[in-house]
Amino acid sequence: MVKKTMVALLASACSLTTVQADTVLGVTMSVDAWSMDSSGELADTADLQTFDLGSETPALFSFALEHPVPMIPNFRLKFSDLSSKGNNVLSSNFTFNGVTYPLSTAVDVDFDVQSSDFIFYYELLDNDAVSFDLGFNGKYLDGDILISDGSQNARESFKGIVPMLYGAVEFGIPTTRLSLFGDISLLSVGDHTLRDYTAGAAYTLVDNMAVDFSVRGGYRRFSLELDDLDGIYADWSFDGLFLGVEADF
Repeated sequence: MVKKTMVALLASACSLTTVQADTVLGVTMSVDAWSMDSSGELADTADLQTFDLGSETPALFSFALEHPVPMIPNFRLKFSDLSSKGNNVLSSNFTFNGVTYPLSTAVDVDFDVQSSDFIFYYELLDNDAVSFDLGFNGKYLDGDILISDGSQNARESFKGIVPMLYGAVEFGIPTTRLSLFGDISLLSVGDHTLRDYTAGAAYTLVDNMAVDFSVRGGYRRFSLELDDLDGIYADWSFDGLFLGVEADF
């Protein structure tokens, strides 16, 4: 059902591209500071253990290229470092990659994960009042999980591209320099679900023919639910507020 829906949406996007394609080449770049909390449940069996790794402040980078060529999608690249560290006292016996840690053991957790989004999308609407994009996101995840009690270490690594449906919308508030925006990447297949969404507001400081420059802020959440994906079980989330700048050339 998900695959059929994605195909239908892409077909609709292609049919509208000739009308909504940009008349000039456009480049948009942004960088944000993200106050990220990382927590969830994790194991390599169905018996999950809860971890709370606290807060980090990684940078979020985004680059978009929009062009006037019909039928060829626009491109957006996003990068975020989801790495976080923390320590926990285990609430039950916990086994990870063949290493068993007893109840009440104090363990250090190093969750080293990078996320890169390769997004291909079409502009279905693009005017001063509203813009709407639709396409696909090839999210590349490269992760390494290390758990240690000081005497023994357990490590699991994973990497790969996850195909996700992508959508983005922006609303301009009339007679102001304010706008509201949001985007989402979504995959739900079987017992595996990934969601990555952002919602926020932007204020344009500079608006001329050469460049639009804005300050922006909002909330981002990336969550994943995995049921025996390469031996990993997880119900994990990264979320928090962000603040940054954006330039549109």
